Amino acid sequence: MKTLRLVAMIVALTALPVEGQLEFSGGMNLSQLSGALGGSDLQGAANQAGMVFGMDVVIPMGGVGLNLGVGWSQKGVEDVLTDPATQQEVLRLIDLDYIELPVHVRVPVVSAGAATINLVLGPTFGFRIGCDVTEGLSAAQKCGQVANGPSFKKTDIGGIVYAGFDVRYTTGMTSINTISADALKTRTLSIQTHLGLAIF
Repeated sequence: MKTLRLVAMIVALTALPVEGQLEFSGGMNLSQLSGALGGSDLQGAANQAGMVFGMDVVIPMGGVGLNLGVGWSQKGVEDVLTDPATQQEVLRLIDLDYIELPVHVRVPVVSAGAATINLVLGPTFGFRIGCDVTEGLSAAQKCGQVANGPSFKKTDIGGIVYAGFDVRYTTGMTSINTISADALKTRTLSIQTHLGLAIF
């Protein structure tokens, strides 16, 4: 009997309607690279702040919605290197820019008047469009111009699960490092505001 009640509750909650929407979002990323870079563990590296902007179309599909979008996202990491010539520690900033294409399923679970809380989950496909490195007080350089600098793949795949709030966490599912022995993945906490317009 308890099982039937649970099933009935889940069906009732996920049967809430999803309307077609055009959504605009913008905010801030706190991102980090986890793993090894150049043979060095980035475990103690600090978060790197960046911006994130996006646009999504929500397509109703029965009781759920399909989220298709495009966005621009700044990611990276802040860590410390040891200069081989002076043996002094040097702060290094790595900035990565991505065009991201989220493909998410949106399931409404709670509705109160005009407000609805959705469970959103699925992959996000990222395509790197920029990579800059700043070491110490030097000017920023493109990753490919730095001697023995980092080398990253052009693509990144992340996974996300969140409850429809303006705070979300995306975890990398594949390594972005071109060196197969060093698995390096992105981790991003995003704080965003949204504006949604009903379109159908």
